[in-house]
Amino acid sequence: MIPFKNYLKTDLYKFVKSNIVISHFLIPIVGVIIMLEYFTLSSWSQTEKVSAYIQVISMAFPLIISILINMVYEQEEEATFIYFLLTPTKRYIPHISKLLLLLLFGLIATMISILGFGTLFTTIDAEILNIMFYLKLAMIIFISIIPLYMLHYFVVFNFGKGSSISMGVVGSLVTALMITGIGEGLWFILPWGVSIRLPSYFFQYKITNNLNWILQNEVKLGIMSLVAMIIIGIAIIIIFSNYWEGRKEYS
Repeated sequence: MIPFKNYLKTDLYKFVKSNIVISHFLIPIVGVIIMLEYFTLSSWSQTEKVSAYIQVISMAFPLIISILINMVYEQEEEATFIYFLLTPTKRYIPHISKLLLLLLFGLIATMISILGFGTLFTTIDAEILNIMFYLKLAMIIFISIIPLYMLHYFVVFNFGKGSSISMGVVGSLVTALMITGIGEGLWFILPWGVSIRLPSYFFQYKITNNLNWILQNEVKLGIMSLVAMIIIGIAIIIIFSNYWEGRKEYS
C-alpha cells in the first residue's frame, strides 16, 4: 500500500507544476492591493473599512474556491482520472490528499488576505487592532470556509465544472444576503451564512467587547453547525470516493 505521504508529495508536485499554487498566492495579494487602494480614497472610519473588508473577503471566497477547485478537476480530467481510478489503496485516500493540500493552500491564502491587509492597513490609518486580532480573524475565516471546500469538491467531481462555477456565483450572492436581515434565523444552517457571520461577529465582539445573549446563542449555534458540516463533509467525501467511477459530464 502506498503511504499517504506519497500521495501528498504527488499532489504537491502537480500543484506546483500548474497555476494552482501561484493562484493561491496571487489572488489574495491582488485583492489586498485593490482594497487598500480603494480605502485610501474612502471617507469611511477605520472600523467601517475593516468590517467592509471582512464582508468582501467572505463574499469572494465561494467563487474563488470554485475556480481553484475547478483547476484541480481539470488537471485530473486531462489525465482521465487515472490517478483516482487506478489507485492501489482505498479510493478516498487520493481524494483526501488532494483536499488536504487545497485546504493547506487555502489557509495560506487566507493568512495573506487577512494578515497582509492588517499589516499594510497600519500605513493608511491609525491602527486600533493589533496583529493578534488579524491572526485570530484569519483562522476563524479559514475554519468557517472548510465546508465550502468540501461542498465544491464534491460538486465538481460529481456534476462537473459548470455546476461548481454556478454554485460559486450563487454562493457569493447568498453570502451577501446572509449578512442582511434575510439571514436572520437562517445563517447558521447554511455554509455561506456561517462563513460571513462568524467572522463578522468576532469583529463586532472585538470592537465592542460585548455580545448580547441573543448573539451569543447564535454564535454557539453557528459553531455547532460548522462542526457538524465538517464532520458530514468528511463522511460524504469518503463515501462518494469509494463509489466514484469517473464522471459523466453534465455541463
